Amino acid sequence: MKKSGLNNSVLKKRNRGIILRLLATEKCFSRIDVAKETGLSKMAATNVISEFMDEGIVEESEKRVQGGKGRNPIVLRISGRAPKIIGVHISGTGGAVSLCDYKLNVLTESSFRVAEGEDDRMFPEIFKRIDSILSEYGNERISGIGVGSPGPVDVRRGVIPKPEDPYGMQDIDVFGILKEKYEFPVFVENEYDCAALAELFFGVGRDLPNFIFIGVSKEVGSALISGGQLFRSESGFNSEIGHVSIDINGLPCHCGRKGCLETYISTSALEEKLRKMSGKELTFRDFCEINKDHSSPEFEDVMDEATEKLSEVLANTVNFCGTLNYIIGMDGRYIPDRYVQDLTKRVNNKIMFKSRRKVRVLRSSIHKPLRSAVCSCAVMERLFRGDMDALLHQGDSPFQAFPVS
Repeated sequence: MKKSGLNNSVLKKRNRGIILRLLATEKCFSRIDVAKETGLSKMAATNVISEFMDEGIVEESEKRVQGGKGRNPIVLRISGRAPKIIGVHISGTGGAVSLCDYKLNVLTESSFRVAEGEDDRMFPEIFKRIDSILSEYGNERISGIGVGSPGPVDVRRGVIPKPEDPYGMQDIDVFGILKEKYEFPVFVENEYDCAALAELFFGVGRDLPNFIFIGVSKEVGSALISGGQLFRSESGFNSEIGHVSIDINGLPCHCGRKGCLETYISTSALEEKLRKMSGKELTFRDFCEINKDHSSPEFEDVMDEATEKLSEVLANTVNFCGTLNYIIGMDGRYIPDRYVQDLTKRVNNKIMFKSRRKVRVLRSSIHKPLRSAVCSCAVMERLFRGDMDALLHQGDSPFQAFPVS
C-alpha cells in the first residue's frame, strides 16, 4: 500500500507538471482541452486546475471573440500572480539577469560587461542585479534561478569548469555561490540546452518531439531534444557539435584539436573573414542585414564556405543518429533565408536514404535581447516535468515557490 501511495503521489506531480506546461505554452485553454490532451478524466483535470487556481498560478478570464454573438468563452491562463523565475546568463565577457514569468515574458532585465582578468567582478555584478529585482518585485514569489553559460557545464554539480592552464584557474561553483546567498532553487545548464528548451516550449520546436538545436555565436553549440525531452549524457556534460572536426589537419581550436567546426563558422571566425574582405568593421548581424536581399561577392563567398562545412556536419549527424529536424538559433537566426534554404538542400543531397527521408532546417523563432531570459527555462523544465520537489525535497507541492523576503 505504501508503494502504491508513493506511485500515486509521483503520478499526481507529473500530471501537474504536464498541465502547467500545456497552459503556460498555450496549447490548452480549457478543462476539456486539458483532459483531451492528457488523457485524464475531466474530473482529474479539473482537480489539478482547481489546485492551481487556489495557489494563484492559474486564473479564468473571458476571451473576446470579434464579431461573435452571445457570451464570450471563459478560458484558462497563467495568472499574473503566479511565481516568477530569475534567469542568469554568464559568459567570458559579462552577463545578464532577467525576471520572467512562466510564459517566458520578460518583466525586467539588465546586463553588464567585465574585462579580461576581472572574473572576480562577475558574481558581485550578478548579485547586484538579482538584489535589485528582489527589491523592485518584493511581492512576487520566485520559483528558482536558472543559470546558463556557453562552453562545458557540469549540470550534475552546477559547475562551469575552466580548462587547466599555467595560472591554476579552478572550477566556478555557480550552484554553491548562488545557494550561499539566496534561498531559491538553483539550476545550472549549458546555454544551448536552455535555448533548445525555449524552442521546445515556446518556439518552432513546439510540435517537434525530436530536433537538434544549433546555436551559432562566438562559439558553436548544440542541444538534442529526444522524445520531447532534453537529452543529457551520462557524464553530465552537453553535446558539442562545434567541436566536431571536419579537417584533422585544419585550423587549431582552443579545445586542443584541429579543424573543429567552430573555428570555421562561429560568428567570430565569420566576422574576421568578412571584415578582412570588405574592409568594414561590422558585426555578423550587421553583415547579414546588409546582405539580406542581395549578397556582395565577399559575403557570398564566406557564407557559401560556411554553409558547405555546416552541411557536412549535419549530414554526418543525420547518418549517425537519424534526427531530421534542425533549428539554427542565436546569431545564426540572422542568416538570410536563401542560405538556410541552401543549407537544407545540401544536407538532403548528402544524407543516406535521401529518397526516403527529408531533413528540415528551421530558423529559431525565439528572440530575446538578453540570453538570460532563455536561461530561465532551466527552471521551467523542472516545473513542467513536475519533479521539482523530488529534486529539492521541499514538501508536497512541486510548485512550492519561495516568497521574496
